Amino acid sequence: MRAPAPLFRSSSLLFLWILLAACAPSATTPPVEPARTVELPPPPAPAPAAVAAEPEPDPGTAVPVTRADPWWGDPLAPVTVVVWGDYECPFTSRYMATLEQLKEAYGPDRLRVVWKHNPLPFHRNARSAHLAAETVFRLGGAEAFWKFHALAFANQRALTSESLEAWAAEAGVDRAAFRASVERQQHEPKVEQDLAAGKAVGVRGTPASFINGVSVSGAQPIDKLRSVIDEQLRAAEELRRSGVPQERVYAALSAQNRERAPAPAPPAAPAEDDRTVWKVPVDGSPTRGNPAAPVTLVMFSDLECPFCRRVAPTLEGLEKKYGQQLRLVFKHNPLPFHRRAEPAAELALEARAQKGDAAFWKAYELLRQGSLEDADLEAHARTLGLDVARAQKAIAARRHAARIERDKNLADDLEAKGTPHFFINGRRLVGAQAAEKFEALIDEQLAHAAKLMAAGTPPAKVYDALQKDAKAGTPPERILAPAPTRANPGKGAKPGASVTIQMFADFQCPFCKRVQPTLDEIIAAYPGKVRVVFRHLPLPFHRQAPLAAEASVEAFRQKGEAGFWAMAQRLWDHQSEGLSREALERHAAAIGLDVAKLGAALDSGAHRAAVEADSKLAASLHITGTPSFAINDYFLSGAQSASRFKRLVDRALGPREPPTKESLHGAKRAAAPPAAAPQPPVTPGLMGAKHLLVMYAGSRRAPPHVTRSRDEARALAGQALKRAQQGARFEDLVAQYSDEPGAAGRGGDLGRFPKGAMVREFEQALENVAVGALSGVVETPFGFHVILRTH
Repeated sequence: MRAPAPLFRSSSLLFLWILLAACAPSATTPPVEPARTVELPPPPAPAPAAVAAEPEPDPGTAVPVTRADPWWGDPLAPVTVVVWGDYECPFTSRYMATLEQLKEAYGPDRLRVVWKHNPLPFHRNARSAHLAAETVFRLGGAEAFWKFHALAFANQRALTSESLEAWAAEAGVDRAAFRASVERQQHEPKVEQDLAAGKAVGVRGTPASFINGVSVSGAQPIDKLRSVIDEQLRAAEELRRSGVPQERVYAALSAQNRERAPAPAPPAAPAEDDRTVWKVPVDGSPTRGNPAAPVTLVMFSDLECPFCRRVAPTLEGLEKKYGQQLRLVFKHNPLPFHRRAEPAAELALEARAQKGDAAFWKAYELLRQGSLEDADLEAHARTLGLDVARAQKAIAARRHAARIERDKNLADDLEAKGTPHFFINGRRLVGAQAAEKFEALIDEQLAHAAKLMAAGTPPAKVYDALQKDAKAGTPPERILAPAPTRANPGKGAKPGASVTIQMFADFQCPFCKRVQPTLDEIIAAYPGKVRVVFRHLPLPFHRQAPLAAEASVEAFRQKGEAGFWAMAQRLWDHQSEGLSREALERHAAAIGLDVAKLGAALDSGAHRAAVEADSKLAASLHITGTPSFAINDYFLSGAQSASRFKRLVDRALGPREPPTKESLHGAKRAAAPPAAAPQPPVTPGLMGAKHLLVMYAGSRRAPPHVTRSRDEARALAGQALKRAQQGARFEDLVAQYSDEPGAAGRGGDLGRFPKGAMVREFEQALENVAVGALSGVVETPFGFHVILRTH
């Protein structure tokens, strides 16, 4: 089948990233009281006039939502996301950033977000933060609530009473009224009601969400959330077509989805990988017990972690039960959201440096019992009989940071991502488990060790024998990114530095903003050795990001690297205000650019090719989310901690390790296409596609009635792409958007064609997407295309 003439030479003719995780109380957390009726102060009155005249949505019974809950978006939106969260939970914080992207992608007409309180018992500042948030909502309404809400998550480590009051005032609430209400705990019943409601629908940790009643647990990646939202948008549209009133859609769908929800799954069977023996070297770490014990239990722990503290009595019981048969090894893994974990680790290691392993374990006992502020550490140093001044200097100077980093790196290699995390003779056991779990694995290892000793292995060599053939940790991913040129703005060391960090970023991405201080820290930590280079990757659901990227290129052209980074920083600093054309010109003026030249560059699209070149490079490297980094040829994804960057920078500075085919980023994806996109039988040399084409006045073969500008055509194609990504039928979009003669009749289908039949830009874009996947907006001389690969 031949493709239409306009595309043939003979006629002249990418989605985001993961940290999945959730805070959750252990099984020993006291149960929440059953739901009870409470008297609540009346919620803020709805706005007058048009809003009040609209029908009130049915709250539903499956996951009830009323005006007593803080909400964002139209109450009659077809999709409602109800979130149970905790202001002190780091995973809820991460999830809030994802929700901001969803709010921007879908808008208030299609998406409503509702907040429910779920302060977890082991987060000591959470309860007061939730009471303060509810008080702000009651005194100032939804707008004030969301301002306070954003401030609380942006300053999660500073949830003091003074901060809460200051944020309430910043949100527009009267300080005196706020203080009086909080002191009386006037709105505590609503927090209790949300906790009970969460328990009733199966909430066990934070964040926990229900999208029109569909349960989503943890800080899931955006693509998973989008798939659920898109499905619910379609379901809501079907209900409306069947005659269900708009105000009943949420109640009907949430009830329907909760009824269809599967029964709670039984406890998962141990994964096959649980039998893997991992290579976990003792490596000079603090030990307790018989050095020649047949069983070695290695614990990765955080001295501020409540679960690590909770499991300590279990470990003591194991030591008493097994005696000389068990050796305990301590590895440090202070988590980034535990502010005092690393200073506590420094004190424990300093105790060891001054007085040996026995002093380390005494420090461990003291440090896991309470507060870890500077005064507490000083008191512990005195109790331990240490040289207090020397201990304080060690903590301040991070004297033992290298030991801590070595343990953290090993934890990364072993994918020991949380604490506590255990390896018993190399076998993994995760979390604050019951004693029976430990005992079963220890008994199994004792039997195995007995066989080794019967065969002649000395007891002191059993662990070494087991480790000999153990599995090493996962090596870091590699990426073969081409070296940047002087056309790519950079900062830090000069071009040609020992280490170049190429950052693929988006000016509307909150994680790109968050990682900037970390990159500056890395540059400062390696003077003259690290250069950070910027690559553009505006994501398709960030509508203002492409133009902002072009504006930053113009800043680079006018004022070099200093101008680029000044513009970039302003764009990130003012991200929440939006990056409209007017805002871009305002930021340009603030840093001293020639605004007229900037406007001309944006109007003409002078820098569009530079931005698109970086985006195409990202696609070829299988980079789909921001921020992503090529650290020489090591790959890192996301706004990671400074320690993660330092680890890869150190490896890049050391002897080069040749990458393997399996270690390359995207290798698994390239080797195994998703099952959801089955490929038809392959005919050698042929490709196939459907497409829609948006033309503009002056594009090749544009008919006289097409009078739109190039920018208008590009925006229209972007709109079509967005709808395709949200699940609209491609054939329907072709009928609505495509200017190609006859396209609607065949659904945009071009059939199958040999390589070389299409214009270069079209063919290159097609080669960069998998069968069943969409391209981005692709420009050719004929206009702007959206392409769906079919063969």
